[in-house]
Amino acid sequence: VEPLLCRVRWGKPDDTEEPNTGFTHFALKVTTEDGSHFLADVGFAGTNSIEPVNLDVGQDPQELPEGRFRVVPSKHKDFHVLELLVKDEWRSLYEWRDEKAPLVDQECSNWFSCTYPAARFTNQLFTCIIIGDERHHILNDIYVIRKGHGIQNKTTTEKITNKARLLELIDSVFGVKLIDKNGIDRYLKQ
Repeated sequence: VEPLLCRVRWGKPDDTEEPNTGFTHFALKVTTEDGSHFLADVGFAGTNSIEPVNLDVGQDPQELPEGRFRVVPSKHKDFHVLELLVKDEWRSLYEWRDEKAPLVDQECSNWFSCTYPAARFTNQLFTCIIIGDERHHILNDIYVIRKGHGIQNKTTTEKITNKARLLELIDSVFGVKLIDKNGIDRYLKQ
């Protein structure tokens, strides 16, 4: 297993001139006993596949439970891009170089993602879990349950309006037992 640091591309502006995101996402390149290579990633929330992406099939699309994925060369030299087909358009999720990320780089990336004031993980509440064939996530004050993908996708959305409901969801759906609950409601829009 090799750790990979990735640049997020999902929902980001064009970066043809130069990259405009840092290496803030983490994925794994797994080599199996038979020499096959897979991209494993459980931390990209609502758009990744929980099944590994086969890195040995070239640019051919792969049908996975969460949709159709492919790996293609990036416009940036020596990078690869994981793409997801969304409404008949290939959209980039993230890009990476095929090289093991040293621990020091992993630590720096993690520190930045968790401490920089404008970083997503310092100013938003986000949690995601897959239960059976449903993907549940909370982003600040919105709770979403998505069943299926693409045209068969059924989505249920709930606006979380109070701290008690937020804590109930975090505990009962996501299995997180918060010790300090002070300030958790700062993510709820009034």
